[in-house]
Amino acid sequence: MPAPAPIPRGPSITTLYTAADLLTGPGCPVCRYTGEVSARYLAWFAVEAHAQPDTITRLCASLGPCPRHTRGLMSQPGAAPRLTAVYRYIIETAREYLSGRAARPAPCPTCEHDNGAASRALDTLLEGLADGSVRARYRELGSLCLPHMRAAVARGGRHSIAWLSQTLTATLQSQPAHPGWLTGTDIDADVRAALRQAASAGMRRDSAACLACLAAGRSEGGQLPQILRASNAGQPDHRLLLCGTHLNDLAILAGPHRLLPLLAWQADCLAADPARLPASSLGRKLGSPGNWLRPFRRSADPEACTICLQKRAAAQQALDGFRSLLRAAQPAPGGPVPLCVRHLLRLRAADPWAGRLTAHSAVVHAEALVAELSEAFRKNTWAYRNESSGAERTAWRRAAVFLNGEVFCGCLPRTT
Repeated sequence: MPAPAPIPRGPSITTLYTAADLLTGPGCPVCRYTGEVSARYLAWFAVEAHAQPDTITRLCASLGPCPRHTRGLMSQPGAAPRLTAVYRYIIETAREYLSGRAARPAPCPTCEHDNGAASRALDTLLEGLADGSVRARYRELGSLCLPHMRAAVARGGRHSIAWLSQTLTATLQSQPAHPGWLTGTDIDADVRAALRQAASAGMRRDSAACLACLAAGRSEGGQLPQILRASNAGQPDHRLLLCGTHLNDLAILAGPHRLLPLLAWQADCLAADPARLPASSLGRKLGSPGNWLRPFRRSADPEACTICLQKRAAAQQALDGFRSLLRAAQPAPGGPVPLCVRHLLRLRAADPWAGRLTAHSAVVHAEALVAELSEAFRKNTWAYRNESSGAERTAWRRAAVFLNGEVFCGCLPRTT
């Protein structure tokens, strides 16, 4: 019998030599390329990388992936036994962080991979626009989405950006019924919307949830309808600029019939930046990118998103409130700590006394999770597969929330 195909020693690579490799279908070419590369990277993680020492080392250094990629890994087939093994190592590292090793977690490895792919695609596209055939193919297929157009402005030349803006205007006018690509590809947006709805209905919201992450989730959920109402009024406000993630969240809330006016209103908000020359009303003209591309250079940073800023402020306010309670009550060490690891580390950085007070309880919690993960891992092996499962079967989900409470929008995961 023929031997099975060997497992590759690394993630399969999406070919990218010239801009023509990006222009293979309608919509944003950078979104398409980044989505393909990201999907292959996550598939490689599921097949092999989750057991490789260098992958585990990077995940431990970052204390696990970001909430978006955590949800992506959780949705993969066979995630439970795979992430049980992975989180056992990560929680052990978190225990070391909490017990006194001062260090700042590294960025999410998957985010670094995806950002590198998007940067590579943008550079390749911008270089390729010098070719007339590439420009013709690009014009035929569509344009960059709004988030990647912002990124292109930050690195492209004046003539390239002017041509891209003209193409975007032409695409809006010729295909006004299908503007969905303008928000950028975000397969996690529907998951976030479902979690936000469940959180508002009180999904597992109790004293064990992270106070700061819960406050951030509430702030985010409350701001989205407010900004949607502001967009219905049609008055541009540069303080209401959104990053790509929250633009997708708002697009789902708005629905398909309100999407194009919403995007045009966001363009008006960009043009309303008081640091720039005023532009004519873009909402009446389905947007005029040639007029509003200049503000993109400042707004390309996700920190400029009003929801991101207020969400972070809400989390910080909750963290400050918890620290004030600790100072006022002077509790004995060892009590329960309603904060995830990331906010515990932030608390320790801001107030070493509060960090020392909460460290013991957090370390005990981490040790309990390690024990549960080890037991779940043992029962996942062939020799012990027939043993009945207990609470340890959900330890991998609770480990993810213990590390970062934003995985389930500030709430606890289901117990089944």
